[in-house]
Amino acid sequence: MADHKESLKERIVEIAWKICVAESWQKVNMRRVAQKAGVSNTAFYRHFKNKNDLKAVLMLRGFQLIYKGSKNVNVGNNFIAYGANYVRFGIEYPHIYDLMFGHTTDIDMSLYPDLEVASNESFSGLVEGVKSFMPNNSENEVMRKAYNVWASVHGLVGILRRSEWQENKTETLEWIENNLEEYLKITTFG
Repeated sequence: MADHKESLKERIVEIAWKICVAESWQKVNMRRVAQKAGVSNTAFYRHFKNKNDLKAVLMLRGFQLIYKGSKNVNVGNNFIAYGANYVRFGIEYPHIYDLMFGHTTDIDMSLYPDLEVASNESFSGLVEGVKSFMPNNSENEVMRKAYNVWASVHGLVGILRRSEWQENKTETLEWIENNLEEYLKITTFG
């Protein structure tokens, strides 16, 4: 019975993930997910107390996917590739990216410790990467640079996505997307 329960929960998560990837988090609703899973709405609530529980699982899965793409990237040795992986994730999974980094004020991270750790680790990894480039700088200087890099990476995702949606990709943006590591190296520590 426990295997059936777990497999149903995994199926619910997979269905919600596919809807979110293809359409957006706003298109994920309990009735639709339950219907696609072939179960009643009450079956959904046996696995998730509310929609935020499901949102937390999808957000965590997004962080895990980013880390999977970065697993062969040593942040200290290849900080630029780490940033490029984030940008590629944001372009490939725009709705999941928005779920993770967009308006998340409706979710209390302290209720989801695994998610909170994953979220904090994403910025901590960035700080460690910046330290490797600035070993003799003060903590304040490292943090200022880390916030600057964080904002730049997330801003770059937004610019590249917008140009894609508007079908208005300039030659420069095309070059940036095809040469992310070089672009980040130039703009981050060049």
